[in-house]
Amino acid sequence: MQNGRIAEEHLGHRFRVIHNRIDKYFTGRRKNEKPKLTRPQCATLHYLYDHREQDVFQKDIEETFSISGATATNLLKGLERLGMIERMPLAGDGRCKRIVLCEKGIKAHKQAFADIIYMEEHLAKGMSKEELQILRGLLDRVIQNLEEMEG
Repeated sequence: MQNGRIAEEHLGHRFRVIHNRIDKYFTGRRKNEKPKLTRPQCATLHYLYDHREQDVFQKDIEETFSISGATATNLLKGLERLGMIERMPLAGDGRCKRIVLCEKGIKAHKQAFADIIYMEEHLAKGMSKEELQILRGLLDRVIQNLEEMEG
């Protein structure tokens, strides 16, 4: 016991359990899929779909998901190998590449999005709109507090 609390009482423990159960849900839903996409790949496709009318770059993925450049590179390379995305060089600067969702990526997004909606409905089961709004606000505050800790 640390500071009078057992490990299961810590917020970090609860976030880890939630994260692991969401991963388990998505792994189970994707097990018969070809190709089998990871939750981060599905989340990236969802982001790209929502921002398909804008130019999206690797830096946007890094910032949105709070991941390193190396992690984003591996994630995008995997999606590119699967034919889900293309990285298109900008006319003025060939080093800077826009990330474009391909038709195969759009189809995969739509399948994964149905799973996301199903999961979201079950996560919110028994909660009122007001409670969900409060929960989102509290989670946003946790994220902001973590960002402040990072410097």
